[in-house]
Amino acid sequence: MRKSVFFFILCLALSTHAVERVSLETLQSDWSNYRNRDIVLTTPLVVCGSFYDSLILAPTRLFTPDETGEKEQPSRIIVHCRNNYYRVRTGDVVPRLKARVTGDGHLLTGKTISTRHTKPDRLPRPKKGELRIVGANIENYFADLGGYATRRTTPAQQAVKTQKLVRAMKKMHADIFALCEMQVGTKGPEMLLTALNKGHDRYAFISMPLADADRIGGCFIYNKERVRAYGQPLSAYRDTANHYHARIFAQAFEETATGRRLIVSLSHLKSKRAGRGYDDTQLKRMANTDSLLALLPRAVQHFGDSDLLLLGDFNCYTQELPIQTVVRAGYADLLPHGTPSDYSYNFKGEAGYLDRCFANPSMAGQVIRVRPWHVNADWYYTHGAVKQKDRSEHRYSDHDPIIVDIQLR
Repeated sequence: MRKSVFFFILCLALSTHAVERVSLETLQSDWSNYRNRDIVLTTPLVVCGSFYDSLILAPTRLFTPDETGEKEQPSRIIVHCRNNYYRVRTGDVVPRLKARVTGDGHLLTGKTISTRHTKPDRLPRPKKGELRIVGANIENYFADLGGYATRRTTPAQQAVKTQKLVRAMKKMHADIFALCEMQVGTKGPEMLLTALNKGHDRYAFISMPLADADRIGGCFIYNKERVRAYGQPLSAYRDTANHYHARIFAQAFEETATGRRLIVSLSHLKSKRAGRGYDDTQLKRMANTDSLLALLPRAVQHFGDSDLLLLGDFNCYTQELPIQTVVRAGYADLLPHGTPSDYSYNFKGEAGYLDRCFANPSMAGQVIRVRPWHVNADWYYTHGAVKQKDRSEHRYSDHDPIIVDIQLR
C-alpha cells in the first residue's frame, strides 16, 4: 500500500514538472493553456535585441515598419534570462529554447541561453583605382568628459572607445571618413587623430563649423596621401551657434593621383526621443531636410563641381517623409537599392537604415558598391567592453558605418 502511494506521488510530481514541446505559433495562439508550465520551443528563434535582463526573439529578423512599409510584424517573444549580453548579439540563433511560461505572455529561464553565433561581418579592401568613403555615427565622441551627453562616461570607457574606433577605422581602409557625433571644435578630432596617426602623419581633419564646443557636431577625416580637401567647408546655416541641432555641412575633395573631384555632405538630423514614435520632432527633421536641399546647389557653385554624395545619420527610416523628400528632389537613395534587406541600426529589436547614402545622377553612376558594415548594431552596449577587457573593433558606437566604394571619372 505504501509503495503504491509513493509511486502515485512520484508520477504526479513528474507529470507536474513535465516539459512539453511546443511551436511558437501554438504557444502564442493560447498562452493561458501553457501558463506556469515548462516548455521547449521547437521553433528556431533569432535574437533580435537584448536589454537588461531580457532578450527579444523571433523566427526571423525584425524590421521597423517605417523601413519596410509593412505593418504586419512576425511573431516575437520576450525571454527573461541571465545572459551575458556582451556575448549574445543580434542575429544569433537559438535552436531550442527551454523556459517557463509566465502569466504576462513572456518566458522565464534562470539559465544562460545557448545561442549559435553568426559570423562577424567581413569587410574586403577596396579594389585598385577605387576611392572608399565612409559615413559613420561614432556616438558622442568627446575629448572633454563631463559635458553634454558624456556625464556617465569615464576616462577608462573613453580610452577603450578610442581603441575600438581606431581599430575599426584601420580595417575600413577608407580615404574619407564623414563622422557624426564628434565634439564640436578641434579637441575631439585631434584626440582621435593622435591615436589614428600613431607612427605616421597620414590623416588630417576638417571640423564642422559650429561655435559651441560642448555639443556634438561632425567632422571629415581624410587620408592626405590619397585625397586633398579644397575650398572652405560650407555650412547649412550662417548663424551656426544657434543651429547646432541641424549639423549639416559640405566639403569638396580631390584625388591626388588624378585630380578628379567630388563634394561630400555630412548631415545629422534631429533625433526622435525614445518611445515618441514617427511624429516626434518631425517638423525639425523636415526643417533640417529643407536646409540640406538648399545647401547642395550652393555647394555645387561654391566648390565648382557637380558630383554630390550625401552621407550621415538622418534619424529617419526609408519610408519616412524626410527621406522621401530627398528622393523626390532627385537624389538616389542607394542603400535600399543596393542592399534592401539590410540595416544600420537596431532599436528595441527592430532594425532599419537610419544612416543614409544619397547621390545625384552624375555621382550615382560612379558608385561601385554601397553597404553597411555590421560592426556595431548587432553588439550590446559599448561600456561593457571595459569589464570584458574587450579591445576588438566591435561596438565602438550604436550605428553601423556605411561603406561607399566609388570610381571617379
